[in-house]
Amino acid sequence: MRIATRIAARIATRTATLVALALALALALALALALSLTVATAQAQVDPRGSLRTLTTAHLRVHYPVALDSLAREAARHGEAAWQQLAASLTAPRGKVDLLLQDNTDVSNGFAQVFPSNRVVIFAVPPVASRELRFHDDWLRLVITHELAHIFHIDRSRGLWRAGRWVFGRNPLFFPNSFAPSWVKEGLAVHYESALTGSGRAVGTEFPVLAAAAARDSALPPMARWSLSTTRFPRGQTAYAYGSQLMSRAVQTAADSGDTTALRQYVEGTAAFVVPFALGTQSRRAFGISFADLARRWQDSLMAPQSSVFAASRDGGWHVVSDAGFYATAPRWLNADTLLWSASNGREVSGLYVHDLRAQHTRREAWRNSLDVQAPQPGHATGRTVFAQLERRDPYVLHSDLYERVNGRDRRLTVGARLSAPDVRGDGQMVAVQVVPGSTRLVRVSSNGQHVTALTEVKPGEQWAEPRWSPDGQFVAAVQWVAPGLRRVVLLDTLGTLRHVVAGGRAVFAAPAFATAGRRLLWTSDRSGRMQVETAPLPALADGQTGDTLSWRGVHPEVRVMRTGPEAVYEPSVSPDGARVVALLQRAQGFVVATTALDTTGPVAQDTWYANTAALLAPDVPTVVAASTPYNPWRLLRPTYWLPLVGEGRQGDATFGLSSSNQDILSRHAWQASALVAPSRRELDAAFAYRYAGLGVPVFDVSASQAWDGTFRVVNDSNTTLGFVGRRRQFLTLSSTLVVPRVRWSLQQTLGAQYERRDFVADGGADSALGPSTSLLRRGTRYPSLFANTAWSTARLALRGISVEEGVTLSQQTSYRWREDAPESGSWRTLITGRAYVPLPLPGYARHVLALRASAGVADTRTATEFSVGGTSGTSLELLPGLVVGDPSRSFPVRGTAPGVQRGIRALGGTLEYRAPLTIFQRLALPFTLFADRTSLALFSDAARAWCPGALARVNTVVCEAPGQRDGTLASAGAELVLDLAVQYDVPYRLRVGAARPYVAPTGISRGGGFYVTFGGYF
Repeated sequence: MRIATRIAARIATRTATLVALALALALALALALALSLTVATAQAQVDPRGSLRTLTTAHLRVHYPVALDSLAREAARHGEAAWQQLAASLTAPRGKVDLLLQDNTDVSNGFAQVFPSNRVVIFAVPPVASRELRFHDDWLRLVITHELAHIFHIDRSRGLWRAGRWVFGRNPLFFPNSFAPSWVKEGLAVHYESALTGSGRAVGTEFPVLAAAAARDSALPPMARWSLSTTRFPRGQTAYAYGSQLMSRAVQTAADSGDTTALRQYVEGTAAFVVPFALGTQSRRAFGISFADLARRWQDSLMAPQSSVFAASRDGGWHVVSDAGFYATAPRWLNADTLLWSASNGREVSGLYVHDLRAQHTRREAWRNSLDVQAPQPGHATGRTVFAQLERRDPYVLHSDLYERVNGRDRRLTVGARLSAPDVRGDGQMVAVQVVPGSTRLVRVSSNGQHVTALTEVKPGEQWAEPRWSPDGQFVAAVQWVAPGLRRVVLLDTLGTLRHVVAGGRAVFAAPAFATAGRRLLWTSDRSGRMQVETAPLPALADGQTGDTLSWRGVHPEVRVMRTGPEAVYEPSVSPDGARVVALLQRAQGFVVATTALDTTGPVAQDTWYANTAALLAPDVPTVVAASTPYNPWRLLRPTYWLPLVGEGRQGDATFGLSSSNQDILSRHAWQASALVAPSRRELDAAFAYRYAGLGVPVFDVSASQAWDGTFRVVNDSNTTLGFVGRRRQFLTLSSTLVVPRVRWSLQQTLGAQYERRDFVADGGADSALGPSTSLLRRGTRYPSLFANTAWSTARLALRGISVEEGVTLSQQTSYRWREDAPESGSWRTLITGRAYVPLPLPGYARHVLALRASAGVADTRTATEFSVGGTSGTSLELLPGLVVGDPSRSFPVRGTAPGVQRGIRALGGTLEYRAPLTIFQRLALPFTLFADRTSLALFSDAARAWCPGALARVNTVVCEAPGQRDGTLASAGAELVLDLAVQYDVPYRLRVGAARPYVAPTGISRGGGFYVTFGGYF
């Protein structure tokens, strides 16, 4: 008697929820794409390591490392104050909000989540280097207010949505306001960050300047294009910039008609409306005008000929030397004829750019991990420059350090010093900004980077930015944030003593630069409504002498504005001869580098933009003095929701179950569980997985599962059916994953073990020769196994890249498996894959790419698992639990053929693909919350072969084809149209529509080819 290998019944799958079918179909795409429940994703992960404490207040639980105790108490005070302010305008969420404060990254950021519970994460770095965030009165208060506004907005649900929450808990399906586009969510939060603090982005100049630049260049995006997924400048900031300006206008429109509660009405309306996508209906009800109509009126006003956008000439005397656009930072003079700056131009990864003014030629000279100052050392014989860039120390820590470039080679100077914005004196001594928990200060750094000395003290409410040496090396000009919310440009001596205040006030002041041998200072300020270059003479300060340090508020008559065009101007630098200025100009497609003659005779600076604004006092909430308690992750791990499941059993009968998951705010612990039961057969499919990341690296995973995965026909030697049996497979898996990430390369290795148990149970019946008590079938078989997976990559991708475009990746997967009662039955298999990417210098919005993939698989003769050839490789999307579309990732795909058309214990495969950018959309609007960003084209050829060597093909029909059947190389060629889009307005996906046909195929495999649609990248 033997068990046939042919499966006679379908594999069990999960299919749908108990939610009504109509609602499920309407929301499927949004639910599948996580509903955008995490807002403003951070650039660094939360660090799960170390000892944490918790402060508990009336509405918050603030978690923090011990070193941030004072900052955490300030955060708790700001959180309670913001809660009171928001609760006066919006309905407060139930329960406490968990707020995590961390200091593991040098990037200023934060994010909010309402699933699986209300949570806020803040990284303790002031935004002194972020252009759009520089206008703030208190950065910590501002970011907490912004993130709590998200919680108040997205958590709100009423009516049927509230009923769904009552039944299913915090199921992500029942957060109606999460279905809004990000420009609504971010626009509302930015509105509140300014309305409740008096500072922030809604009252600053950066977003109006961006819209004005787009209007001048006839590139204003329609409302349907305000997606987080756009690759047009300014990328994700589009949702913030346009959303906040439209939301502020909507609130003001309602206020002009006497309605001061319109925003509350809007949130309450969308929280109850059955169709959450109906933006126009709810905005008309709340504000008296639809968002679409309001956006058209506002943009029409910007484009009107009489608009102030067009009030001045185009460039105002500026000569553009590089119009690459996109992102650029701090152009400097290497010498009288050479400029250098760092930029990310969209087509290439960020780098150092050098421009020869005589030859009018720009070249990219080196890779830069991030955008920061490239500071030349005056008078250095070989042109030494110093720069700062970010580097990862591990998966969780992202710090900025100093490097030097000499003779075309880069060398690291500091490690973990958290330094940025350096400047170099003639003797090699450096000055830079240093991040400390919750603040910044100025430091002096020795020429070799070995000694870092504080130049300024850390004081509450005080921040420092953008230091510059004077030409004689006796002074440092810098920008100082002075509480409450005032900024000024100052001169310090080499010991850090404040010697002179040049200018200041309630506005943004930035980028000081010396001119005319140190007797004059330039800087930029937005107090007139946009960033412009201002200049003033400096007093001659003798040793120990102090200039004006008191009467600096307002506008001094000696402070003049350089005559410019309508653009905003950023980060000026003066040429060595003092005659010219280089700076960045704001355009619709990004920043351009331009030069002009130094002008010191312009009009007196005007303090007009912020004249009627003032810092708004927060409610009088006392600082939290209560004792903290140890961080307790277990409260955050309890189930907060459940998802009902309906599936299909191994014989087509119905199965019912549920799933749930959770993780603590540190992601130190995470779990997921599901169960499906077939009542008619009392068979249970279940799974449980747990991850522990408390050590940082490695990360440990354990999972257990049970599945009834098939019904098999049992035949005798005469091929007579004796009956059917069901198979139950149980797995216990343990693994550890080590990740070594760097900005330019990464290494990951997973080691693990698995224990599998198989049992077969007879399906009894009148016609079955197998009784339900057949002992042979009930005896379990155990299969222990070990596995090791490794991946190494140098692959990189530019901001507008259509695919990975440079570098290589190598990966290997090896496993060894044996039967417990027969150790000699052990078998192993190894899969090795390599990928290489070469950019091609061809025109387009992104670089063309030549991509190559090669794979090889080897297994021994005892293996029970074959390699299979055929099919399309992609990404499977689970739109609803059990409803899967797309294709899985395949090791040996051949497009234009069916999956698994060839199998064996040896396999080789390869792909050569040419990828070309086609179109990047500017005004295309799609229905049903879809956003189309761009298209590209791929021309390809796939080839693969799987086989069994020698006599094995005649004896092992489980993994081998019959001798002479479908034996030989299979190759196809075709083309794909690739569409990068976003579903639910903002969540990116890649849709591939292709056609392929085999041009080489062995006997038994069709050469008919065909069309296909799938998701995700090919490789």
